[in-house]
Amino acid sequence: MDIAHLRDFIGVVEAGSLSTAASRLHVSQPALSQRMTQLETRLGVQLLVRGPRGVRPTPTGTALYRDAQQLVRQFDRLAHDVADQRDHVHGPVAVGLPTTVAAPLAPALFGWVKHHYPGIHLQLFESMSGYIHELLLAGRLDLAAVFREDDAPRAGEVPLYSEELYLVGQPEPRPPSDHEVALADLHAVPLVTPGPNSHLRALIDRTFAAAGLRPAVVGDVESLGTMLRIAAGGQACTILPLSVVAGHGRAGEHREAGEHREAGALGVRRIVEPGLRRYVAVRTTTESYEPREAVVAVRRGVVEVTERLAAEGQWPGIG
Repeated sequence: MDIAHLRDFIGVVEAGSLSTAASRLHVSQPALSQRMTQLETRLGVQLLVRGPRGVRPTPTGTALYRDAQQLVRQFDRLAHDVADQRDHVHGPVAVGLPTTVAAPLAPALFGWVKHHYPGIHLQLFESMSGYIHELLLAGRLDLAAVFREDDAPRAGEVPLYSEELYLVGQPEPRPPSDHEVALADLHAVPLVTPGPNSHLRALIDRTFAAAGLRPAVVGDVESLGTMLRIAAGGQACTILPLSVVAGHGRAGEHREAGEHREAGALGVRRIVEPGLRRYVAVRTTTESYEPREAVVAVRRGVVEVTERLAAEGQWPGIG
């Protein structure tokens, strides 16, 4: 039961008719009737007596009607108070986003802030993860998305999501599977990755080393777009999250295969035995005390937008 069900129920009782209430509430009569049935089912009691001359509340429905009116008024008062406080939250908030995070998150976050907190002046910085981390440590950012190798709780951080990493490109010789490739089969595959200061490169190096291997990195590339173009051109492969490849303009048509996906001739294979997984959190500059209201508001927006994009399938590969 939520506040919308209570509003609908109040409307039906006051109208004395499902058709009249549906007109006032701007919904169809079948939809409103279904909502009332759902409410009764959820509470396990009959709330309305339906007849040829309309509907009337049962004694239990009358009691709920009185309580619902109070609850709805309290909710509306709370919502008004929150909105009034929202209007007083203002000021600049600098947010740093690694390129692989910025592509899906930045536009949606910008819209969320403008809608919920128009007094906040959002400053978005997009770059490779190493530079974002430097800006955060230097105090030039209020918030930043940071990569981690585990989901252990850390001061000043709120977990966002985790994602697997994929081999992007067509290695030679071709792996037997179009959807997966074992880490051991990548020891001789030429790779382009960001430089040693990036989290992605550090994760790749450590994962290979733990398996007694060494990645064949043939170039350090501090540009996501360039890495993808090199992989598409067949000059070398790279290792990236699925969300980046799904949005790549030259990927072509995608073909679903369980939770794996091949993007045209580009070639996208999940790395297994072992897999590569990284965790992403949003971190504030301050760790020992709560940041100012505007920063807290934007941090909440980062979490809400991330969850919404994942739920709507607009950010593939994260969980």
